[in-house]
Amino acid sequence: MRATAALISTLLPPLLLTIAAPARGAGPEDSRPVAEYARATYGEATVETLADLVAFRTVHKEGTANAEHPPFRAMTRYLREKAAELGLEFADHGAVVVVSLGRSPERLGIVTHGDVQPADPSKWARDPFTLDATSEPGRLLGRGTEDDKGPIATALYAMGAVADRGVPLARRIELIVSYTEESDWEPFQAFLAERPPPDLNVALDSEYPVVVAEKGWGMVRLTLPPVPAAAASASSRPALESFTGGAFISQIPEDAEAVVRRPTPELERLLLAEARKFPRVRFSFTPGEDSLTIRARGLAAHSSKPWEGRNAITHLAALLDFVAWPDSQAARMVRLVNDLIGTGDYAERFGDLAHSHPFMGPLTLSLTTLAPEAGGLVAGINVRRPAGPTNAEIERRIAAAVDEWKQDSGIADVEISTLILAPYSAEDAPQVPVLLDIFRRYTGIRDAAPLSIGGGTHARLVPNGVNFGPAMPGKPYTGHSEHEYIERDQLLLNLEMYTAMLVELAGR
Repeated sequence: MRATAALISTLLPPLLLTIAAPARGAGPEDSRPVAEYARATYGEATVETLADLVAFRTVHKEGTANAEHPPFRAMTRYLREKAAELGLEFADHGAVVVVSLGRSPERLGIVTHGDVQPADPSKWARDPFTLDATSEPGRLLGRGTEDDKGPIATALYAMGAVADRGVPLARRIELIVSYTEESDWEPFQAFLAERPPPDLNVALDSEYPVVVAEKGWGMVRLTLPPVPAAAASASSRPALESFTGGAFISQIPEDAEAVVRRPTPELERLLLAEARKFPRVRFSFTPGEDSLTIRARGLAAHSSKPWEGRNAITHLAALLDFVAWPDSQAARMVRLVNDLIGTGDYAERFGDLAHSHPFMGPLTLSLTTLAPEAGGLVAGINVRRPAGPTNAEIERRIAAAVDEWKQDSGIADVEISTLILAPYSAEDAPQVPVLLDIFRRYTGIRDAAPLSIGGGTHARLVPNGVNFGPAMPGKPYTGHSEHEYIERDQLLLNLEMYTAMLVELAGR
């Protein structure tokens, strides 16, 4: 299961904030000419480099360390060459590479990642690992364009512009590229343990204006064992044979499928009528030999923002809920999903788990994967929880809700495993006022304020870690979706703002 390995192996501390010197350096009058130079000189090169980066299929391969996987090694060679071309230093640490500029003992970290989530080619107009600049005018489509290869490209050329213009630096700039953010955080943590990070850090892995807090990441796995064959085959009525869906734990599932054995014309008619109650999800019905396959097509989204997607699994469960199915593993899962999860985003049915925080917002709970595993049918549930109850209390509430369902349903053999991590906050990070001022100047959004997100990024692993872009507020975040893109104008605006950031946080 992707994006979980290191999250399972370690509990992230609730706060990783050390005191750095107040953000100081050059002002807007110093940064504006350099930012304009970056766009004029390197705008097209940024797009071209993004195309090169997208072409590296840097997806985790099970059983192979990312640092040893050929696409990652090829990307390392490319970044080494690009750094040399721009007059920047380069260091290869295996699962992390660092591009640097300057000699000061004080350092500014720019944290990004070069690994990406899988992509289903059938859902893209073109190969998702080829930058598509024509299918949708104004948009640059491809896996990693927003998360996180677009930020790598813009940061490289922002550093190049600072070097070209000879900006005097009070802080050494280090572009830190992790290769395991999407799959296993242990290598990055090991890197930080061996090489202490800068005291001031900005990640480019979320959204604007400035992200100063992140909810705690969580996962719940509910496993239903097989139903004894005698019980499953006791009826001659239509029966639910299978129920599956989803791609990976941090994506709202776009697809789900159920297979019905011994369907009748009347059942098909009723299912078609029931499907009209769910206009946000498309259903298809394919007859087979004594079978009916029902497919749901929703909309993939990052699971930190479930409201931006349409969950195919939960909507298919809702469609199937009106039928009194004979006992089977799939039928039991349909009941579990409808009883405990439903089609909402905020754990409305999951016992007393739902809660909210005045700044971080509400807990979200998303059923993102449903797949057979060693004979069991496993529901993978992604939780994003705000500050408030302790990890232990959250786990207690989850267990209590499942226990209550067991009693109500009479289905006692449900296995549960739970991992809940702590939220993170860096509201007092000294660079926040500078970043807010840059965003306001370049966008004209004068009321911009710090925000909290549901996602979990490497910002929480480094001192004074906050996120600055690349996505604009009020627009869908397309990373982890099957329609990932960044607008060309946004990419170039990011180039300007990142250049201004480097000058104002690292310049004298």
